[in-house]
Amino acid sequence: MIRKLGKTLELAKESRVTIIAGRTPYHLMCTPENLIELAVGFIISEGIAKSVDEIEISKVEDNLIYVKMNGEHSSTTITSSGCIGVFREREEIPKVKAGEKFTLEEVENALQYLETEEYRRTRGYHTAVIVSKNGIVSRMHDVGRHNAVDKAIGSLLLKGVEPGKVFLLLSGRISRGMVMKCARVGIPLIASKAAILDSAIEVCEKSGIAAVSFATNIAVEGEALEHD
Repeated sequence: MIRKLGKTLELAKESRVTIIAGRTPYHLMCTPENLIELAVGFIISEGIAKSVDEIEISKVEDNLIYVKMNGEHSSTTITSSGCIGVFREREEIPKVKAGEKFTLEEVENALQYLETEEYRRTRGYHTAVIVSKNGIVSRMHDVGRHNAVDKAIGSLLLKGVEPGKVFLLLSGRISRGMVMKCARVGIPLIASKAAILDSAIEVCEKSGIAAVSFATNIAVEGEALEHD
């Protein structure tokens, strides 16, 4: 029985979604919206395929997304809450080149993009935003931090925008898995209103990705972040 303690908020949505990439299933607990973007972003940002040219969404049926894989791809069956990402032993961390530079002021001004109606209605969603010099490229929400990022990255790739000329903005903390997603895709800057973890800083330094955490007042230097 649900007991109401006062005026209630709308409940955030969470369901099990399965991405079948080739013959490999990947099970995610996520908000069942923007599933094509989720599948594309997950497959590329987790290194299962290297580019959108290697994949084709063949069918979306209920909470199943069928993806045809063209060419070589890695295969690791996982069950994820959307908060861990995929960890691979001895994975080489790619070097990321910046195609654009952003000032700290530009990054801080973009924090306004994290304020969404979905969060105000539920207090249950994370937000991920891809930002360019011209503003929002894509903005997605999900109950899982990694899922929101995958959706935003999937939208970016489907639009054909160059990853080296944007940055990723998060409502949640910057973890190793988040920075690895950027490294695999080629996004040179990641920022958040929340904290950054020590494991994330390590990946930033090895990949050249810049990072800004406003909660901890830490900036990791990189090509994409202009110096004062």
